[in-house]
Amino acid sequence: MEVAGLNVALAKEDLEESFDIHISELATLFVRHNAHTVLGIHLIHGHFAIPEQTVLLGTNATSIPSIDLDNIHGHIFILTKKGFYPYEYQVGVMPDLSQVSSTFLVELAGFLSTNGLEVIVGLQVLDESSYGVLKLVLGQGTTSWRFEVENSEPRVCSQYESHGQTSTGHEVYNKGSPHPKLGTFQDLKDLLTDAGIVTIA
Repeated sequence: MEVAGLNVALAKEDLEESFDIHISELATLFVRHNAHTVLGIHLIHGHFAIPEQTVLLGTNATSIPSIDLDNIHGHIFILTKKGFYPYEYQVGVMPDLSQVSSTFLVELAGFLSTNGLEVIVGLQVLDESSYGVLKLVLGQGTTSWRFEVENSEPRVCSQYESHGQTSTGHEVYNKGSPHPKLGTFQDLKDLLTDAGIVTIA
């Protein structure tokens, strides 16, 4: 028997399949605990060096003393030795986790630790209003997934996918793929014009 990485050389496809196995298992875990409607996962990444006494609030480095602590919540969390800890924040009230199983975070932490994913995969609070938002990522990219249930089975969705049931079955309207790299100002201008965000006179 040939086993990739054991007695035959690994290929890029083997690494991709390995990640697909993990993300499918995560989808099952999220759905089993009813966390999929509120939470998703996010590849941990760096943005830019932020000054001391600031945190990343939305997309901006924001001074800690200026933040209204009654109107902020964690957005992306990493697993540390002390448990999950936010490293990005959003304005607004904390998410409603009342329908999420009380053992979800413990089981998720165990899964990430057991599979060596704690420095790769973060927990993300979903923002329903962002699914249809055009997001321009300059510099380092970001990747997120959310999970749904289709025919009583977990389904993996990229962050901005739009789904719908049609007469012929389930249709994905937007694969959620990032826009091709924008190389010039003209590329950006064309993208914003096509999306109806700006009008060029």
